[in-house]
Amino acid sequence: MRNRKGGMVIMVKLTKQRDEIVQKANELAIEYEQKYKGCGQCTFLAVIDALRWGGLEIIPKDMEDRLFSGVCVLTGGVGLSGDGTCAAIASAALVVGLALGIQRETFDEAGFRENCATVRNALLAKYYQKYNSLLCKDVQRKFFGKAWDLTRADTGAEFLGITEGCIIMETATLATEIILDEFERGNIKGYVGSSDLRA
Repeated sequence: MRNRKGGMVIMVKLTKQRDEIVQKANELAIEYEQKYKGCGQCTFLAVIDALRWGGLEIIPKDMEDRLFSGVCVLTGGVGLSGDGTCAAIASAALVVGLALGIQRETFDEAGFRENCATVRNALLAKYYQKYNSLLCKDVQRKFFGKAWDLTRADTGAEFLGITEGCIIMETATLATEIILDEFERGNIKGYVGSSDLRA
């Protein structure tokens, strides 16, 4: 199947073992937190880049770069407000949705509902169980014992000074595992961009 940019969506084989890819997501989450700070962008990049490293390209690199600015403003419960969904969870749901690949041209409600159930049952349920909420402030309170006002530079800096960032590693690892589970079930096909086709 060819996409509008001339790339193809095809079945691919992983070039790394599953556990190596999951470990890579964990490592990238740590690395990206040091560089990019926010839970939304770090989770998003760690999952996408770990999968690409392991041979499964969910989206082309240029699309990843374009989506980066959007996932940045999800950070801190949307716009650093703390009042919205934890951005690590929101970004993980976005990546799982991208991987499952609902197509606009062939949209069907049954497939849509099945993909939503995957996100709900494999991702969100774990956070409700562990944190009793998906909201940024609630997750912070459960994880750290307190919540910060991330709109303020001083308290935001205090929060960012804590190692192992909120739930970035945990969520990147979980999202990567969910995608690899779906890949093993045959529900995900990789994207090969027109400039990335291999002989």
